[in-house]
Amino acid sequence: MQTINLKQYYPFCKEDIFVEVSDEIVEAFLLDKRAEAARDRKMFRYKAFYSLDCNDGIENAAIGWAQPSPE
Repeated sequence: MQTINLKQYYPFCKEDIFVEVSDEIVEAFLLDKRAEAARDRKMFRYKAFYSLDCNDGIENAAIGWAQPSPE
């Protein structure tokens, strides 16, 4: 069991809140933080900044990804 500070993971926590969690939870938080950092590096490296304000079809693709119902 490890102790984590929820203020590091949740932006709505204004004060330090220490919670004891299992090792699997700590590992999941660490993997998520690493994946987010990798996405940020990839966006910076390839200058790939996406915005839903522009009209390039990203928002339409995001909305229409599900199969339409047969009815």
